[in-house]
Amino acid sequence: MTATASLSPKQAQLVFRAVLDALSRPGEVLRFPAISIEIGPSISMEIADPRVPEALLPVLALADLDTPVHVDDCADVVRTQTSAPIVDRPTARLAALLRPLDDLAGFRVGSAAAPEDAALISLAVEGFGRGRPLRLAGPGVPGRRELRVAGLPADFVAQRRDLISFPAGFDLLLVAPGGELVGLPRSTRVEEGA
Repeated sequence: MTATASLSPKQAQLVFRAVLDALSRPGEVLRFPAISIEIGPSISMEIADPRVPEALLPVLALADLDTPVHVDDCADVVRTQTSAPIVDRPTARLAALLRPLDDLAGFRVGSAAAPEDAALISLAVEGFGRGRPLRLAGPGVPGRRELRVAGLPADFVAQRRDLISFPAGFDLLLVAPGGELVGLPRSTRVEEGA
């Protein structure tokens, strides 16, 4: 059996627009459009909820057969719906991390000469407005912005700082249940909040 969970072209366009908005307004809590799709039967699925996890939406909307994708769950859904090759972290251009994680290392970060070779990572978090405080600054952020995120690795700020050296680095989408999302492009400076 294979899993099914397809986005219509209109749904994919709406998700793409939400991703662009989130990355152009770093730290602002936005929302994916209301999209309800379910995962069909699959013998390899390890998720209890038949609905597509919101953090998977960017991959379903943006991936195609030429886009290497890394996912920690739902690989058969991505493969079936996008025809994208499923790969390990170092070769992924798109990634969806649906489970709690401790380590962001290993993803493509591009280089000063080819920053476009970096990955876009969609990371599932527990929610916004509570949890670890972050202070953001940089392009797209008016002055400074405070953001609270529950469900990030304990050393998230240090990991991100060590892995990103603008223009190289990955772009990150934090996605909470219910479809809330926050963009953290590599150009955004992130510090521990007070």
